[in-house]
Amino acid sequence: MAARLSRARFLKIMAGLPGLGAASIAQAQQQPFRIGIVEDLSGTYSGNGGPNTVLAARMAVEDFGGKVLGRPVEVVAVDHQTKPDVGSSLARQLVDQRGASALMLGGSSAVGLAVQNFARERKVTTLVTGNYAASFSGRACSPYGTQWAVSTGELAGAIAETIVKSGGNKWFLIVVDYAFGHDLAADATRAVQAAGGAVIGQVRHPLATADMSAPLLQARASGANVIALANAGPDLVNSVKQAKEYGIKSVTAMLVFVNNVVAMGLETAQGLRFAVNWYWDLNDATRAFSRRMLARNGNVVPDMGHALGYISTLHYLQAVEAAASDDAAIVNQKMRELPFTDGMLSNPRIQSNGRVVTDLYLAEVKAPGASRSPADLYRILETIPGEALFLPAEKSGCPATAT
Repeated sequence: MAARLSRARFLKIMAGLPGLGAASIAQAQQQPFRIGIVEDLSGTYSGNGGPNTVLAARMAVEDFGGKVLGRPVEVVAVDHQTKPDVGSSLARQLVDQRGASALMLGGSSAVGLAVQNFARERKVTTLVTGNYAASFSGRACSPYGTQWAVSTGELAGAIAETIVKSGGNKWFLIVVDYAFGHDLAADATRAVQAAGGAVIGQVRHPLATADMSAPLLQARASGANVIALANAGPDLVNSVKQAKEYGIKSVTAMLVFVNNVVAMGLETAQGLRFAVNWYWDLNDATRAFSRRMLARNGNVVPDMGHALGYISTLHYLQAVEAAASDDAAIVNQKMRELPFTDGMLSNPRIQSNGRVVTDLYLAEVKAPGASRSPADLYRILETIPGEALFLPAEKSGCPATAT
């Protein structure tokens, strides 16, 4: 498949063609600079990212000034419906018909991996803000991609050692049956074994399973003293709610969002511990961003997927401006070099494999009596340095960085 031309190269070719004068080139230069968002806008994972990630990206464009390379910046969002073929087709349209210079990816990791593969072939920048499979910056990495979402390796590693050391040494995994769940189960198994525990069994379930009774009862019968949920979104909510109905204890979750906790209710979710790389009430910058979003989205509390949509868009536009180009190779190298200016992540940096490394926070859901407002949901227990969790690029499995 032919490689996609950068805007600068395209204009240079146009300038050399007969019959195309300065007016035609000027018109091309005034076309919007487009960032495409390939997201779950209406389905299973739309609360984790979805419309609020789109809003966050548009807020970043506004804060940047609305233009880059002398062109107005436009954010175009499409709904992949959690279907890889739909996502790939929509991504192709964004690049070929709308001239998108970058694609932001969220929702299903299976969709995101398909789109990143297309974008890698076409030399288009990808910003992975809502896909958590480790393979985005591992075996399926792209030299034109950055993974902002915390991957399954860090999610599992952040909690496994603490739980095993406190006596939870026999784990049973309930796994959603697609790329994200498979990666999370594999990483959880490695983390538990490294901490001295064992995974004694696992069961898979389809995405968007309403009745979790069968996997929960199988987990309870296994003799495990930890039932770990390698799923997310409504599947996670259903798992936790139904575990409580069955009187099943020792349930731990590895990827939790604010909207999941709201859906469960504090009475059900209290005491859940998990890792996050962002929370709305961490510092002045996170609180200011959150107040602005709340004023525009109907008081939906922003979460890490939404914040990463803002942070990645702003950082990308700064790199485009610094590079004076939208060429994916040049811009991604500049992204790895530039400092972060938004103040919303702790010690962020980008590795050569595109992995965005930050400190993580071990969060615990508050009990109803400890919550001061509907948005006051987490207690931050500790900060975990990024270098203690994230694999270095050369050990990530990324072909471009393997030694």
